[in-house]
Amino acid sequence: MNEQQLINRLIAGETDAIQHLCETYRGRIFAVVLPLVKDEWDAEEVTQDVLFKVCEKIDTFRQNSALWSWMYRIAVNEARMKTRKYKRHPVPLEDDTLHALRHREDEGDFDERPDEHLAGKQILAEIMEYLEECNEKNTVVYVDMEWNGVDKEEVAEKLDLTEAAVKTRLHRLRVGLREKLESGYLLASA
Repeated sequence: MNEQQLINRLIAGETDAIQHLCETYRGRIFAVVLPLVKDEWDAEEVTQDVLFKVCEKIDTFRQNSALWSWMYRIAVNEARMKTRKYKRHPVPLEDDTLHALRHREDEGDFDERPDEHLAGKQILAEIMEYLEECNEKNTVVYVDMEWNGVDKEEVAEKLDLTEAAVKTRLHRLRVGLREKLESGYLLASA
């Protein structure tokens, strides 16, 4: 089903279109909101809120941009509202970011040696720490392009940047990340 068909079927309230929307975009939304809310459970909640809001407000979508661009803005706004709420009423929660980004470790590769698994977790923790230090646009550039496979044209449109700016940001992020990993001796043997 192409994007226009999906939009039309969502407007009509078709259940299979809602299911298709959830299956297609849940992971991408989660990947956008997780670095912003920094907690797996909050990211799951925000993801659900975003999907609900998209279904509820699909008839207001102007279609002058890609559906994902519109959903991305909703996701970022919902994540910001969530973090503002916690700034006013902080709730101490265990940081499950690493666990979430490993896509539920119980689904992992059981053939992997324990030392390799640990090294992967350490590298992922370093990446998450680095992304938390970056501004929001840079985090989105990295997550969308490196983890979600979104092309630079779509990222540029979503963030209102030129493609050259997206490419430059990604390059700088990669260089900075490599320096961080090397300073932690995690790539010393590579």
